[in-house]
Amino acid sequence: MKKIILLVSFLFIQVSFSQTNEPLNDIQKKIYDNKEVQVNAEFQDGEKKFNEYVVMALKKEKHKDYPKTVLASFIVGIDGSLEDVEIASGGRKNASKEIKKIIENSPKWLPAEHEGYRVRARVNVSLNFQE
Repeated sequence: MKKIILLVSFLFIQVSFSQTNEPLNDIQKKIYDNKEVQVNAEFQDGEKKFNEYVVMALKKEKHKDYPKTVLASFIVGIDGSLEDVEIASGGRKNASKEIKKIIENSPKWLPAEHEGYRVRARVNVSLNFQE
């Protein structure tokens, strides 16, 4: 009896997972530039709050060699998570690594939308560390 219950439970869980992992359509497979989508990907409280989040997190790490401005690029996924973070310019190697790590660990963003679908979008940001 326990084996039957276990088997039924396993099948139920398998069906549940398969229903939530729908394949992506052609619109969702593409990585868009944030400027070419109908609804831009954005940090929950706006770009200014994202800048404040990164600045505060970097200050908590007590980095002394952080730059005045950093250009960063990343992809906001369909679920709002960040991936493929790149630091384009600004700062020394250690500071750039720390900034990249902070961005990778940021709270989820609101994903971009295009033609009624959530899509992946590349976002470019300029982070200002001047006080």
